[in-house]
Amino acid sequence: MRAVGRPLRAVFVLLPLLAACAPSPDNAVPDGALPQAMQGNSSSAERRLAITHRYTLRVPSAETEAIQQKHMAECAKLGCSILSTSIDRSNEGRINARASVRIKPESFDAFAAVLTAPPAQVTMHAQSVEDIAVPILDAERRLDAKIVLRDRLSGMLRDQTVKTAADLITIEKELAQAQSDIEAITAQRDALRTRTDTIRVEISYVGAASLVGGADFTPIYQAIRTINQTAVNSVSWLISLVAAIVPWLPVIALVWWAVRLGMRRWKSRRLSG
Repeated sequence: MRAVGRPLRAVFVLLPLLAACAPSPDNAVPDGALPQAMQGNSSSAERRLAITHRYTLRVPSAETEAIQQKHMAECAKLGCSILSTSIDRSNEGRINARASVRIKPESFDAFAAVLTAPPAQVTMHAQSVEDIAVPILDAERRLDAKIVLRDRLSGMLRDQTVKTAADLITIEKELAQAQSDIEAITAQRDALRTRTDTIRVEISYVGAASLVGGADFTPIYQAIRTINQTAVNSVSWLISLVAAIVPWLPVIALVWWAVRLGMRRWKSRRLSG
């Protein structure tokens, strides 16, 4: 038993080194040849580019929420994924909104046409591109290495060679760790591929107040709406002021009486003198 256990322990030490030496995947590009490969194959480069579009739209404030819902409905029809939406009504008289989606490249032009259709006005459109070819290739290489390691450990576990209980426990532990690493790397690779297979679109809706004769009367409207609240705040401040002064009235009266008494005595002494 000890003669079998020692070689197994030596194998455990060599397995990580053997896995690291596993061949690269067929679609991997050598590090030095990556720029040349990307220049020579534009379609491959596009699949490894994470593209983001950012739009800022000026819309009628009263229609902000309806326009956002319309855009999200059209987005769903085009097969996109809605990541997040929000509505901000904190600014009285102006409603703002935000949305974030992912859409397939072939559907982007149709969705962009929906976004820029009236009554929306595009005030800003920015595009950014991030090359994530290296992280994807790195994830694929690490995944292949972990799969090789898992297969070798599985073969050792199926081997009928006599093993000690400690050897079996070690093999199962390493196998479980390898499987966990495979699942984590697979999730990371799939997330990276999602970024390259779809386009991220960030949309900001800026509610514009309606103009009368070219003037924005929103401040006057806000002031009229807050008259009642302003009056209530004024009364509350007055009550607070009275509540703060009342406890000091006896002291103020006593000081006033003392001052008047002192003035009278001083005047009487001056007249008698």
